[in-house]
Amino acid sequence: MLRGSLDEFPILNVLQMLTSSSVSGKLHVAHLRGGDIWLQVGEVVHATALSREGDDALDLMSSVTGGDFTFDPDQLSPTKTVQMRRNALLRHLSVSSDAWQELLAMFPAWDRPLTFTERWTDQQPVTRTQFRILNQVGRLPLGDLVSQSELSPRATLDLLRPFVQSGLVNASGR
Repeated sequence: MLRGSLDEFPILNVLQMLTSSSVSGKLHVAHLRGGDIWLQVGEVVHATALSREGDDALDLMSSVTGGDFTFDPDQLSPTKTVQMRRNALLRHLSVSSDAWQELLAMFPAWDRPLTFTERWTDQQPVTRTQFRILNQVGRLPLGDLVSQSELSPRATLDLLRPFVQSGLVNASGR
C-alpha cells in the first residue's frame, strides 16, 4: 500500500510514477472531486469520480489539488472504460488540469449549492439544457449538481459560467 498527500505530490505526478512503474492496482483519491483510477501493467484502464466513469472521471480528477491518495496493488479493475494509452493520457490530463484552473477559481465551493442572486428573474431566457441544470441551483451542492448533470463536468460548469459572470448566479457558496 502506497499513501501520500496530493499537496506534496500532485495527482499527475503520482499517475506518471505509477504508469512508468508498470504497476497494477487502484489509486484512490480522497477529495471532493476525487475518485478511483485502476491501472493494469502501467496503463490506466478504468476511472470513477462523482458517478462518472472513464474519460469524464479522469478529466474531473485532473482538477484535484490537495487531498490524499492511496494505491492498493491488490485491487483489480472491475471493467475497462479508458482506451487512451499512457503517454497520450498523461498529456491529455496535463492539458485538462490547466483548463480547469479558471473554472475552479470561478466555482470554488463544491460542497455548497450555487444560489440565484437578486438580479435573477423568471423572465431570464434559457435553453432547455440550461433549464435542466439551473433547476438544481439552490437545491444541490455543486459537486452533486455536476454529478447528476447529463453533460460532462467541465461542460456543466461552462454552461453555468455566463450566469455567474453576469451576476445572476452566485458560485462562491456564501
